[in-house]
Amino acid sequence: MSCLAEQAKILFAEAEENNLDENAINQSFNRWHTCGLCEQPYHGVVRCALGWACWKTYLGRLDIQTLGMAMGQLANGLIEMSRLSSGAP
Repeated sequence: MSCLAEQAKILFAEAEENNLDENAINQSFNRWHTCGLCEQPYHGVVRCALGWACWKTYLGRLDIQTLGMAMGQLANGLIEMSRLSSGAP
């Protein structure tokens, strides 16, 4: 799990450092919720764990857009866990 979070963190940091356009930066952030190999979204406990890791990674940022995206990842991970615990599809 930590390697997935580290990959997402590095990819996003590289996109920012290279001053890529907003679309490219957003695409790099997608690694927090989508597999870079098969392009399928993560689900279940993996989605939840990556949501927490994303939130913890960007918690101290003053950049509202990045912080908002991190909050979204955490929320989506918690929603995913809620579905699992309730037995919903």
